[in-house]
Amino acid sequence: MNNIYSSLNLLPTPWMKKKLETIYDKKLNGNLFLIYNELKSTYEISCNHLIKLLDDNNITIDSTHPIYFYFPLEVDNLIKTLILTIKYLIPKDTYIILGGFIENYPNLNESDCVYNLYNIYPELKNTIDFSYLIDKSKEFEIFTSLSDTHRIHIDPASSCTVSGPMLEHNLNKFKNATHVSFIKLLSEESSDFVNYYIKGLTNKNNNFNFNF
Repeated sequence: MNNIYSSLNLLPTPWMKKKLETIYDKKLNGNLFLIYNELKSTYEISCNHLIKLLDDNNITIDSTHPIYFYFPLEVDNLIKTLILTIKYLIPKDTYIILGGFIENYPNLNESDCVYNLYNIYPELKNTIDFSYLIDKSKEFEIFTSLSDTHRIHIDPASSCTVSGPMLEHNLNKFKNATHVSFIKLLSEESSDFVNYYIKGLTNKNNNFNFNF
């Protein structure tokens, strides 16, 4: 497990944390980060780059400062490699949580989804700590909020992992937790930005109602 074939970035998002607290009307303990792969990146980086990203952002990981990584249930080779790398490099006080939209998994529950994933990627067995399914009601609201607060344009499906820290995993007791949500960026060729942005405008997230 020497390399991840991508260019990873880790972005602190304090304003998006505030937005999420407004959207969900609840407090989020700890700090929120987004981890993402540069569009069209093809070069190789050392897995130690992940440790450097954490160090550069002064992220402490121990029994009182756990770290939670949120990935989509739609695991690809990059995500699979990231999960295995994280568990290899940081075996303690690190939690992997997978999330998906319930509309994409009719007649399945969270356990079914993880079981199916293990059939595809048996090497991931015993690496997933929690999983969740949510509806798409906040999909575009989160898209627009991230665009406003951090000028990041995500694939709207990534709003599922951004929502992850706000859900109940019996994890929120740690005030010093770090939450890292994996996102995919919106393709530069996409012509859907304006449509997505308008769909996401609400009284809780638009620039005319910064109700923090």
